[in-house]
Amino acid sequence: MDKIGFIGVGAMGGAIAKRLIDKGFAVIAYDRNAETLMAMEAAGAEIAADVRTIADAAEIVFACLPNAEICRAVALGPDGVAGGGRVRIYVELSTIGGDAAIEIADALAARGVTLIDAPVVGGTVALINGTLGMLAAGPKDAFARAKPALEAFAGRLFYLGEKAGMAQAGKVMSNAVSYAAVLSTCEAIGVGMRAGIDLETAVAIINQGSGANFFSQQMLPATVLKCVFHGTGAIETGQKDVKLFLEEARRMGLETPMASAVSALQKRVVESDVPGRDTMTYVHFFTDLAGLPRLG
Repeated sequence: MDKIGFIGVGAMGGAIAKRLIDKGFAVIAYDRNAETLMAMEAAGAEIAADVRTIADAAEIVFACLPNAEICRAVALGPDGVAGGGRVRIYVELSTIGGDAAIEIADALAARGVTLIDAPVVGGTVALINGTLGMLAAGPKDAFARAKPALEAFAGRLFYLGEKAGMAQAGKVMSNAVSYAAVLSTCEAIGVGMRAGIDLETAVAIINQGSGANFFSQQMLPATVLKCVFHGTGAIETGQKDVKLFLEEARRMGLETPMASAVSALQKRVVESDVPGRDTMTYVHFFTDLAGLPRLG
């Protein structure tokens, strides 16, 4: 079986790469974080010294990276994927927005590499549960070539069309709803606990009613209820995702009052504490507002 290249094996990328290995794919991986790479090696991946090594070794290369700037550098930089000797299909799992996806697709195409714009929907818990969504856009023939690898970790695969950027639009649409649910759920928990309801019961009450959502049903039980506040990605990542949704809407000339309010509150949360903390620490912001001791 041909090797699958994988660039960026942090919380989400690492979980996906491990799933590919578990499904029998040979994976060659690279990440700037040495500790992360050690974990991938222990999981059975071959480790590459740099991005170019990946692009020289694998016809299909996945990337799961934190922002558009890093994605551009990895795909198009002097030592990036575009100059690789073997890569022909580049699967961009990152959430980078439509403009960046189109830019990268066009630049790669000029070098004989096809982009599959393919952000994921659902997070690490969904991946573990087998319900991770995968949105994909790109030429049909390249999509068909990459499909077996995509199906190895995606619980549901949505092929949206051939145009780069379509999957990015779908992803930021989903994330705008997701973070609205996260913020409203954490706010409600803070108020409920201040009224004397314990955390577990507060979550159960939300999940009993029509306000139940993925965060309350899947994420909170797997993390916050177990006093786990790491492993789901930095809080700034969600802030970036909602900003990308706002950019998509502005490009269409559309007003988005709900997402604008979510973005403003995310900014307040990010500025309230140390940078880089996990998404699950949203709940700390609201327990602080309620005058409660921090969970965990």
